Amino acid sequence: MSGKLFAVNTAAQPEPQPAAPSFGDALAATKAAPKPAAKKSTVPTLETPPEIKEAVDQYQDAKTNMKQAEATMNAAGEILTAFTREAIDRGGFAGKYHNSFALIGNRHQAKVIFQNKFSINSEDESELAALLGENFPELIDKKFTVKLRPEVFEDKQLQAELMSLIGERFAEFFETEVKLNVREGFDRDLYRVVSPEQLPTLRTWARQYKPSIR
Repeated sequence: MSGKLFAVNTAAQPEPQPAAPSFGDALAATKAAPKPAAKKSTVPTLETPPEIKEAVDQYQDAKTNMKQAEATMNAAGEILTAFTREAIDRGGFAGKYHNSFALIGNRHQAKVIFQNKFSINSEDESELAALLGENFPELIDKKFTVKLRPEVFEDKQLQAELMSLIGERFAEFFETEVKLNVREGFDRDLYRVVSPEQLPTLRTWARQYKPSIR
């Protein structure tokens, strides 16, 4: 009786490859570990003569008075700022724009001075452009800032590729930042572009810096 021969495959079988990590796993792996809280150190105490005790008390009392004065100035400053802004808005829409006024008090005078400086988030460009319409290019200066990615400075191969392939692979090496800045006279010209009803909306997208009060 003849037996049947069975061929046995003794070749090494490929090991299964681990699944690629998900985007969430990759983010979790690169999360920075929280920094331990700094321990408060114990400060030794010095015995002090009378003149040093007096100086300590004067310093701390003045510090307390300064904080109280700053709180008073901040509260009063907001009132002066709001009052002056209303006057600027009335004059602006009437074609008589002034960016500063002197306010008379009972014993003193204060000057409230606004500057043509605004904070604009580039992500709000579409809303701002819709509000300003065809005047947008005249009033807003759009600037691009290009940054070289930090990893390029550490990788010689990337540096070599940058020199030879910069035109084809620009986005792999650079990050582009967009900034919107107001042009000269924006604080004056905005009154001929938007209506009084639109002004609060404009100030949502273009936030003017706080004025100086002297």
